[in-house]
Amino acid sequence: MPYELVSRALAYVSCLCTLSLFATSMAIAAVNVGKVRPACGLPACTAVAVKAKAPAPAGTASKEHLAAVAAALWSQKI
Repeated sequence: MPYELVSRALAYVSCLCTLSLFATSMAIAAVNVGKVRPACGLPACTAVAVKAKAPAPAGTASKEHLAAVAAALWSQKI
């Protein structure tokens, strides 16, 4: 067998294996996404409300506000 024929056959097999693995993983991911349920069942439970000592000017945020938001998000594991 010529080298080119073997090389081309291996390339096709490799490509088909890669595509089938990708399709299988996407199918499994789609099934798993369909099974996900929200923790509390309410859309409002995902909102994070953190009040800072004083509102930050537009475009900037105080370190205290960022720390409070980070603490709230970390406690909810979002």
